[in-house]
Amino acid sequence: MKFAIESIKKNSGRLGKLRIKDSGPELRTPLLLQTTKGGSIPWLSSDVFESHVSRKPQVLQFTLSTMDQMAEALAQWNIGGGRGLSDYVGLPGHLNILLLRDPCETTPSGGNDRDIQPLFTRRGKESLTPERYMEMVASFKPDIYQGLCDADTNLESAKKRVQKSVDRTEKFMHYVYENRANVESTLLAPIVGGYNTFARTQSIKHAREQPAGSYGGYILEGFHTNGLSATTLDSSKLLPIVEHCVKQLEEDKPRIMPGAFAPLTILELIRQGVDVFDTSYAYCASMNFKALTFSFVQDTKEHVPFLDITDDVIKEDFSPPMNNCSCLTCQKHTRAYLHHLYKTNELLGPILLMVHNLHHYITFFETIRESVAKDKLPELTELVKNQNTKSQVDYSIAVNTKVITKATMGKGFAAAAV
Repeated sequence: MKFAIESIKKNSGRLGKLRIKDSGPELRTPLLLQTTKGGSIPWLSSDVFESHVSRKPQVLQFTLSTMDQMAEALAQWNIGGGRGLSDYVGLPGHLNILLLRDPCETTPSGGNDRDIQPLFTRRGKESLTPERYMEMVASFKPDIYQGLCDADTNLESAKKRVQKSVDRTEKFMHYVYENRANVESTLLAPIVGGYNTFARTQSIKHAREQPAGSYGGYILEGFHTNGLSATTLDSSKLLPIVEHCVKQLEEDKPRIMPGAFAPLTILELIRQGVDVFDTSYAYCASMNFKALTFSFVQDTKEHVPFLDITDDVIKEDFSPPMNNCSCLTCQKHTRAYLHHLYKTNELLGPILLMVHNLHHYITFFETIRESVAKDKLPELTELVKNQNTKSQVDYSIAVNTKVITKATMGKGFAAAAV
């Protein structure tokens, strides 16, 4: 993996060029990873995703917690070589990264042990030793993978718990660094330590003590417990810790922060020098029946962060979910129709929401890159911050009281549905 800084703007962070594989495309950062669950893009088939969301190759974010059961099959699949993880899940042509935890769902706390890392899967809690973890990574053969770490910390974590996360991560990573040559993938060094600057410095020091070429980038973990917890993070507490970390990291390595961060937090993190994020915020919005409607283009209209399709006030609103949006959902369907799909528990509802939300978020990142290039990220931040002139908006996604049925949670039949 090769990463080069294209430019560093005084007020807007940095632009970079990332080439994950020598034969792969050159990607621009700030970069957005496409979150998957169980190897699939939630609610969408590959045809729908590539036809109606993004025609450009994406970097797929796979998670071991939702795909661990595939390890044995993948070991057989890879016999003979030449076939990658993206091909196996039916999304050929896309690069991929393998993480431990699913950023879309809350990761349970506890279950930590000196010699194992708990992995919370669909079948329950599994125990990962460093040896087993590296065996699984060798079976998956991702393009990039994160190092094994204890990221079970957040703002409320006690100092003792934070220190244990750093010590256990160092122990895990000692084995990973020694055996990384057995895996033909790029390693990301995990930086943990909760909201403790001393612990973060210790974690960074351990990574930087490794021989040159031991890893290709950094993944900053341990700020939240994933899922909706990331949408409500206090920026005044988060940003000083991230700034502390970034100042100690080499400029020629990309920095990744997984999680469903709110758009304003994303913009602030980019300004501090974080390079790579994911689409879990778009998933969480869809899961909670929200269509993202915040604007990142200057106009005279007022906007709100999202449209709640459960609200009866839109049951006779025949305007598109968002004006001036070119996605399939907004071009073909209305707010009233989305509300009807919600009321009748139709599978098409979350499909159309996901099509819009992913399209909206991908376009948002295109605008971010343009703003950084022109050193106008502060102006974009101000626009996103003050969508509604009546009050400052709140981008946290509240949990909806309605329970999603198994039918609604399905992933298939997307092509037929749209």
